[in-house]
Amino acid sequence: MKTEIRFIRVILATGLLSGATLIFESALTRYLAVTQFYHFAFLIVSLALLGFGASGTLLTLFPRIKDIPLPRLLARMGVLFGLSIWITYGVLNWLPFDSYRIAWERRQILFLLFIIFLYRFPFL
Repeated sequence: MKTEIRFIRVILATGLLSGATLIFESALTRYLAVTQFYHFAFLIVSLALLGFGASGTLLTLFPRIKDIPLPRLLARMGVLFGLSIWITYGVLNWLPFDSYRIAWERRQILFLLFIIFLYRFPFL
């Protein structure tokens, strides 16, 4: 009975974390489609897939992560996901990125690369 409840909690936690990731991806897609261009909305989908692939690489490089009990791992990942959302959104609003200026301001390319680097972490 106790293992069934633990199993249900793990499934529920996994579903909630997966749903939150999809909602965040959709929100970023809409946000960037409105504020920059629809091109950057497609960038978010690509970065989400890159983050998911990087998480598999992380598990391969650090196999001790698999030894952590699943409920504890899900709790940690949920907290880290929430923190990364706040940090990513805060930096996004703080950074003076303007896609119109990329043609004549080289600094905007650095801002774009930093945004691409930063957006991987919530999906990792």
